[in-house]
Amino acid sequence: MPSVLLTKRAVSAATRTLALLNEQADGVRTELGNLRDDLAQARRDFSDAGGSQLREANGQLVIAALQAEATAETATEANGHLVIAALQAEANAETATRDLGELARSSQRDALTDTPNRALMLDRIERAVAIARRRQGCIAVIFLDLDRFKQINDTLGHTIGDRVLQLVSRRLESVVRDSDTVSRHGGDEFLVLLTGISRSSDAALIANKIVAALAAPSRVGDHVLHLLASIGVAVYPEDGQDAATLIDRADAAMYRSKKSGRGSFEFHSTELPSEPSLELF
Repeated sequence: MPSVLLTKRAVSAATRTLALLNEQADGVRTELGNLRDDLAQARRDFSDAGGSQLREANGQLVIAALQAEATAETATEANGHLVIAALQAEANAETATRDLGELARSSQRDALTDTPNRALMLDRIERAVAIARRRQGCIAVIFLDLDRFKQINDTLGHTIGDRVLQLVSRRLESVVRDSDTVSRHGGDEFLVLLTGISRSSDAALIANKIVAALAAPSRVGDHVLHLLASIGVAVYPEDGQDAATLIDRADAAMYRSKKSGRGSFEFHSTELPSEPSLELF
C-alpha cells in the first residue's frame, strides 16, 4: 500500500506541474502572437519609412520572435512528455491498487470455495461477539463436517471431491441470510456464523435447513450424491465469550452429533433449545 500512495503522490505532483506548464505555454504563445503582430507592424513601418533605425529594430524583433517561438516549441514538447509520464504514472497506480486489492482479497479467501478462510472467519466471529455483547444479543457458530467425504474422494477422485466442496459451500450460502457468513474451515469442514439471532432455537432452525439442503440429490459430474453432515452448534453468550471458545465447543458438539447419528445436529449446551423464533426470516 505505501508504494501506491507514493505513486499517487507522484501523479498528483505531475498533474500540478502539467497545469503550471500549460499556463506557461499559454503565456509564451500569447507573447509569440504579440511579437508576430509587432513584427508585421514593423515591416509595414519599414516599408513606409525605409530608415536604418527601423531595420535595426526590425532585426531585433525578428530575433526576439524566433527565440519566443523556440521557447514555445520547447515548452510544448516538455508538456507532451509530461502528459505521457502523468498518464503512465496514473495507469501504474491504478494497476498497483487493483493488484493489491486482489492480493488482499485472495489472502482472506479459501482458494477452492472462495469463502472466507480461517483468519477472516475468526475476525468476523470476534466482531460479531463484540456487537452482541454491546447489544446484549445472541450469535451462533455452526460447525459442519461432511460424512463419508473420504469415501467420495477415494472412489470418485479428488476432482469430484473438490466439486462437492464447492457445491456444499453454495448450498450453505443458499440457506443463510446475507448478514451471516459461511466459511470453509479446512478439509471437509465448514463454519457458519449466524448473527443477530434472538435465541438458540433460531440456530436450530438453520441447522435443520442445512441438513435438508445437503440431503437433496446433488448431481456432480456423472454422479448423483446424497450428502450427509454432522453438525454442532455453540451459542454466545452461554457457550463461550470469544471466537476460539465458540468454535471449539461447536466442534465438540459436532463430534457428539457424529456419534449419535449422521445427518443430524447437536448443541453444545445440554439444554434443549426453545421454539424457533419466527422473527429470523
